[in-house]
Amino acid sequence: MKLEHERALMLGAILPDAAKVPHRTHGILLRATLFVLTLIGVLGLYFFLDHLRTHREGLITGILAIALAEYLIHARRWYWTGVEEALWIGGVYSLISELPSSGRPEAMLVLGAAAAIAGARVRNPLFGALAAGFFAYYFERRFDLGVVAALGIALIAAFALLRTWRRPSNEFLCIAIAITLPIVGYFAADADWRNATIALYAAFGVVTFFLAIRYRHHALFLAGGIGVAIAAIEFARTLDLRMEAKLAAGGALLLAGSWIVSRALRDRTTGIVASPAKLTAFDDEVEIAATVALPQQEFEPKVESGGEFGGAGATGKY
Repeated sequence: MKLEHERALMLGAILPDAAKVPHRTHGILLRATLFVLTLIGVLGLYFFLDHLRTHREGLITGILAIALAEYLIHARRWYWTGVEEALWIGGVYSLISELPSSGRPEAMLVLGAAAAIAGARVRNPLFGALAAGFFAYYFERRFDLGVVAALGIALIAAFALLRTWRRPSNEFLCIAIAITLPIVGYFAADADWRNATIALYAAFGVVTFFLAIRYRHHALFLAGGIGVAIAAIEFARTLDLRMEAKLAAGGALLLAGSWIVSRALRDRTTGIVASPAKLTAFDDEVEIAATVALPQQEFEPKVESGGEFGGAGATGKY
């Protein structure tokens, strides 16, 4: 119901009486497939025009892609199909390709702004997380503070998840940022600042774990796990021990952490609980994908003969 309400809100912002107009949408698997194929088509158009030595091929590709996306949204009522999303993100970056490149760190802000514009238009949370990643990378190149910026943005998104959002896409955006930004920051970590990296990620993991248990949000729990895992990996690199000893110590700590969390969640019936529950809106698609990926087995039917005499299913031999 939340997703249906989100679609009605999005369409209502661009079309009169949009809630009464049917619209097309797809599940996550088909949406991802169409997104990749459409993005390949946009890139193919760009390189085809470049091969023809067309003047301003990026400008032409961008205008055509965005115009087609707007036609699909307005005239065809397409929303969250993957096609209009790929057209928008491919179109804005095609337009950016026409800008002169100087190699300055501020280029990351331009790329981030393009992702934010496309994400806001088609309500795609991953585009918003991409924009936040470019912003963190700008801080890394300009001030050598990529880890601090990434964890700071992720922490803001974590606290934003404590409120109830009217639009599910806003909540999805906060979830995407809280989960992906710590990973983005890890790629910007320097070996010379390893102790600071360990302290920052450990603090981030503790804070998000506390929020996850206190406010019972699955995404915060996952974000905390990522933070603690990165801190543990970097801390293990500082120890002069054999790999087997590190793995044994890590397993023991993981077991202890699991016991503590299970005790904290004992007897709960809502939020994060021990019983199986649907965690996201895409659980059904993930289960279908896992089922399809299983190896298929062929079974030979066994035919057993009946009795020696008798009619209508009766038999004279048992």
